[in-house]
Amino acid sequence: MWGGVGVDPNDRLTRDDASQVLRRAARLARPYWRTAFAAVGFVALATSTTIVGPLLVRFGIDTGIRTADRSALGIAVAGFALAVVLAYVGSRRQYVLINRAGEGFLRELRLRLFAHIQRQSLGFFDENKAGVLVARMTADIESMSELVQWGLLQFVSAGILLLVAICVLLVMSWQLTLIALAVLPIVVLASMRFQRVSNDAYLEVRERVGSNLSTLQENLAGVRVIQASARVDEQRRRFHESNRGLYAAHLRTVKASTWYFGVVEFCGVVATALGVLAGGWLVGRGDVTVGTVVAVVLLLASLFEPVQQLSQLYNTVQAATASLKKMFDILDTEPEI
Repeated sequence: MWGGVGVDPNDRLTRDDASQVLRRAARLARPYWRTAFAAVGFVALATSTTIVGPLLVRFGIDTGIRTADRSALGIAVAGFALAVVLAYVGSRRQYVLINRAGEGFLRELRLRLFAHIQRQSLGFFDENKAGVLVARMTADIESMSELVQWGLLQFVSAGILLLVAICVLLVMSWQLTLIALAVLPIVVLASMRFQRVSNDAYLEVRERVGSNLSTLQENLAGVRVIQASARVDEQRRRFHESNRGLYAAHLRTVKASTWYFGVVEFCGVVATALGVLAGGWLVGRGDVTVGTVVAVVLLLASLFEPVQQLSQLYNTVQAATASLKKMFDILDTEPEI
């Protein structure tokens, strides 16, 4: 799971502006498309094993254990072992490929931005502070890395897992699925609230970090003047207050995450309990098999994490597009001479 990000309301782009920025970034990343598509393929492979595993368990229970068919049980065990190996290979290759493509794209962006800044006239540096230009090359690039290195993988993986898992669950037993997923609206509402709360919390952390660094920089730059004017205690108090504010801001992010993940975990437990209770009743009626109930419970256990991932992806995309817009604004600035 990637780190949290906050987006200032003033930095948020309209849908049209965001689409335009992302299309321009896609053109810039064209040399890395093949690598990115290969990574997406391995994402699909690794995600599919999450679905196949419970189905093999279902096959092993219903066809192998209940009928004492050793060959069927052996097939289920061998298939599950193969799924584990494929999951490892897919996970490893997807991270290698997406990081290779992502780092290549970020490297190209850094080089273009640096070369363009070097060509600017002196008037450009009068209008743009050095700290702002450094932020474009560091903080904004880091914000982009959250999306290109993790966001794409999480979006594809979570999207495939949610859609395919729900379809498989409905095919196996629509009655059992609807009963077990009765808590899903609660998770969706909690995710929407967490998206807003976490954005505000992480934004405050970012602002507090800037304030803390600014206070530290002022103290280091003017340490002789501070000592000569006997303002050491005052500056120590200022830094203590700034540091305490940063500590409090981090605590708010922890509280927001603890609340949200607690709700999701609780809903997951409730969904599993509902699945087991309803499954036992349906097995007694002869509507489903024991293997189906076990497969449904296993799939439910992996269904709530993608919702968590997607809830955090929106803020990551917003932060990345805002950072891209700022960098493209610099790249679009023509030298005066």
